[in-house]
Amino acid sequence: MSKMSWISYLCESNNREALIEEVGVELADEFLHAHYQMRDNRDNPAYSKLNKIHDEMQKEVKHEKMSSLRIHSSK
Repeated sequence: MSKMSWISYLCESNNREALIEEVGVELADEFLHAHYQMRDNRDNPAYSKLNKIHDEMQKEVKHEKMSSLRIHSSK
């Protein structure tokens, strides 16, 4: 999983505290603001592709989490 996928996941899940741990307060707030703006403008063609990219990042993180759970539960 890429670092950007993880940051996207933290923004999507509104996990500001974990985001701050990753990038610091100032960047965390900027990432959250940009993420909300992108999601609020989902129907705007200028944001459409960006939303699709972030949707794929969400799938990547969920897949990674599921794979991790399967590995840990099989031990």
